[in-house]
Amino acid sequence: MRKKYDMTKIESIYEYALQMKNQRISDIVKEAGKKESADKGEIGNLIQECYFGIPRNPSTEPDFPEAPLELKTFGYWETKRADQRLALSAIDYMDYQNEVSFEESHLYKKCHNMLFVVYLLQTGQLRIESEIKYLRLYEFEKIVASDIEQIKRDYYIITKKIMEGKASELSEGDTEFLGAARRGDKNSKKQDAPKGDKALPRRFAFKQSYMSYLIREYIVPEKDFDQVIYLKKKRCEMKIPRGKSFEDWLKAIDEKWCGKNVRKIATSKSKSVNGLKINGKDAFSRIGLSLLGIKSNADAYLMKTHTVVKSIRINKKRKIKEKISFPTFEIADVINQEWEESEVFRYLSEQRFLLQIFVEEEKGYVYAGHLFLKFTPEQLDEWAKETWEDLKSKVVNGIRFTLEKRKNDVIIHSNIQGKTENQMGLIKVHGQSTYDIDRKNIIGVDEVSEQYIEKNTVNGRFIQQAEKKGTFGCKLPNGDIIGKQSYWLNNDFVLNYIKEHSGELAYNVTWEKK
Repeated sequence: MRKKYDMTKIESIYEYALQMKNQRISDIVKEAGKKESADKGEIGNLIQECYFGIPRNPSTEPDFPEAPLELKTFGYWETKRADQRLALSAIDYMDYQNEVSFEESHLYKKCHNMLFVVYLLQTGQLRIESEIKYLRLYEFEKIVASDIEQIKRDYYIITKKIMEGKASELSEGDTEFLGAARRGDKNSKKQDAPKGDKALPRRFAFKQSYMSYLIREYIVPEKDFDQVIYLKKKRCEMKIPRGKSFEDWLKAIDEKWCGKNVRKIATSKSKSVNGLKINGKDAFSRIGLSLLGIKSNADAYLMKTHTVVKSIRINKKRKIKEKISFPTFEIADVINQEWEESEVFRYLSEQRFLLQIFVEEEKGYVYAGHLFLKFTPEQLDEWAKETWEDLKSKVVNGIRFTLEKRKNDVIIHSNIQGKTENQMGLIKVHGQSTYDIDRKNIIGVDEVSEQYIEKNTVNGRFIQQAEKKGTFGCKLPNGDIIGKQSYWLNNDFVLNYIKEHSGELAYNVTWEKK
């Protein structure tokens, strides 16, 4: 396609790009003859080639080097959630044998001016049939000051770790907006890194949470990226002091409240966080959140940085009662996914968990401080992949169920892998159970159990708590309906993690049983 714009001027490129608005990608790239084969990465290449007339190449320069301007294409859902993280530039570990300033980095030179081509995804629709909704210029020099400050902090956290010979220990949980995302899988060839280290290839990327924030607060409302987003009045939000990092602020909170009884905390915080109570199922969660000045994890900063706050109670016997669960996922989707594409992997690799620790002493529970729990892709490959692959195998081949009738109780188990020694968690029902399954997929452990199954079988389908199916059910590929599933961390894994890092807590925990 002939170029109808000036490749040396950002304004000319942008004006030409605006002509794509409200067009289907398939119409824009139809000359390439691509249809169903166009995946996430291919869409950007096709637009670059077919619309802008630039051959794809692995150049380290921006796509429009004379402007300079980098082209970035990505999708979002109606819920204003980004489809994925935004890959920026490859990391050459050996570039960081010595400190490289942000402004001198390859990342800055390639991506300091970006043209976002944003398309709307629809369930059941091919990606290439998506409609382009927004075209925006994102320039490092023209975004809100707090964002670029955090991006720089993230850059220096990543590069400092590389310089220290710890490239192999990088995790997306280390940072907030800018991450070091893994390229390929654990079998990819490792690259040389400073101080004799070797690490799997990675690239700088804006996290999915940050991209969702940009979509929600700037792109869809069509606000300038340098505009400060003011919080709604009367909304409970964290107020991190200006000039302080999130981690520095958390340490200050720990110093103030470390060793304090939860009742004293609740009394002190009840005025600033209305409705705070000491009793109830979620009491400790509410008390922990109150230390941050919020009522829930639906806080703008937490969502922006993919941070989830979890309260952990360690009782006198030094055991954990609470189980840590994560959001439910569409179990049927696993059939068409590989491990690295799965919701479980993506969530755990990008998310970081702020654990607020409460320890039971003679006079009740006291606040012990906080820890961050985060995972590298390599750790997830070792500690969670087997569990997910077992689930996929069972879904592909059909999940089977066993029922046991015990007096007034009915216990139903599936053949999905449970807790195992070498895995950090398991996949099980999240919320309430419901069953609408083919009779041949469930058996009773004895005659009484079989009779119960027969009694609750209608038209060849075993039905249990059918009234909850609409709210709590999820459909399997074979047509069976069961309760929604999620990933859960094992209590002993979390406890061992806290023990190993207890030296980082503000409070000195005595681990002997009391």
